[in-house]
Amino acid sequence: MSAGEMLLVEHESECLRHNPLGDPFRRTVEVHLPPGYDESRSYPVVYWLSGFGARPTLATRPYAFGSAPIRRLHQAMLEGSVPAALLVVPDCTTAFGGSQYIDSPGCGAYAQYLAEVVDVVDHRFATVPGWRARAVAGKSSGGYGALIAGMTSPLFGSVLAHSPDAGFEHCYLPLLPSVLDHLGAAGGLEHLLAQRESGPHDASFMVAMSLVAMGVCYSSRAGLTAGQAFVCDPVTGRFRDEVWQQWLRHDPVRMVADHVHALSSLALLHIDVGQRDEYGMHWGARALHATLEQHGLPHRYREHAGGHHGIEHVVVEALAALKEIWPQHPEPLACAG
Repeated sequence: MSAGEMLLVEHESECLRHNPLGDPFRRTVEVHLPPGYDESRSYPVVYWLSGFGARPTLATRPYAFGSAPIRRLHQAMLEGSVPAALLVVPDCTTAFGGSQYIDSPGCGAYAQYLAEVVDVVDHRFATVPGWRARAVAGKSSGGYGALIAGMTSPLFGSVLAHSPDAGFEHCYLPLLPSVLDHLGAAGGLEHLLAQRESGPHDASFMVAMSLVAMGVCYSSRAGLTAGQAFVCDPVTGRFRDEVWQQWLRHDPVRMVADHVHALSSLALLHIDVGQRDEYGMHWGARALHATLEQHGLPHRYREHAGGHHGIEHVVVEALAALKEIWPQHPEPLACAG
């Protein structure tokens, strides 16, 4: 295996084998080796969780301009601003576009799947064992997944959440009128779902699919249709308070109080968001920041001048904080846990 090489690791997931959506249980994990990778050493690992509907990769450019995220990250490692680490991108996509990286009766056991991926990576590559040498990071739905992993999983010592879904009343409810309009124009929910294969997959389609997918991910029990799990009647628009309360059980802002011990045990909790986020994520992030402060939980919070997209430079800057957690030595890192 050469330095800076990208490897695609295929494996079969036992916890996804019988998932309720019938999605593939054979998955591919994208693994990027750091520059100078040497199997005689051990390296920490950053697990990157992609946003909703995004391909699970760091290897391609998200836009026509700029470079692939992995090139930025490897350059930062070569310059010494980001510690040398493996970068791992699991595939947690579903038929609805995303899983929110949680265990859900509606879409499958994707929190358990993350644990499977950690086991696969630790067995195949030269990694430092233990929670302190693992970070989980992501943007948007991936940032949400990173937060939830930090609250509920003992596997990760650092969490970096960029523009995460939080404060659901800010990031989801304002989208409802336009999503209902899109559903009506598409001919109803079933016609929208049919567009998954045929297109068009424009911005309004992706927003509508994301809100439909949230209902599936946050649903309280298996067997609900996408329409039944949606937060309002997709035909009349009548709001379903009981469904909304189920969604709120998964809101990071509201989850903090029940996970104070886990959050206080993290070596690093970093949250950032754009002041011009197109989906209102800055309001949820501010609420999360205030809630963490209320509980006396150490964390780093930053608002940058950007929006929801084109923030790859922010991700690289945030990862630099891991230098304080993972000092670089010729020998493997000493690590608790």
